[in-house]
Amino acid sequence: MKMTLNVNGIDHDVSVDPGDTLLKTLRKLGFFSVKFGAELGETGADTILLDGKPVNAGSLLALQAEGHKIDTLEGMGEHPRQGWKITRGLHVLQQTFVDSGAIQCG
Repeated sequence: MKMTLNVNGIDHDVSVDPGDTLLKTLRKLGFFSVKFGAELGETGADTILLDGKPVNAGSLLALQAEGHKIDTLEGMGEHPRQGWKITRGLHVLQQTFVDSGAIQCG
């Protein structure tokens, strides 16, 4: 099925299967800050903001996210369209991930 997801303020047209999770779909779109940590999302590695509220992307079907605003870690900071490609102007949360080496996992 074809659908449109608004991720970090940008609309992305994507084809998904009805059972695809939002986690799988975001990674397919290149948003690698969203990671698989556990089947039930207890690690929080797959946390995104959906309409400003934290949600486990692995527990939500991609189709359920259509029409909602999705924010990932890549979209924070001064250069949201470039994600991790520019390290100056990072959001404090992004800088914490860099400083702790967390961006290398997954």
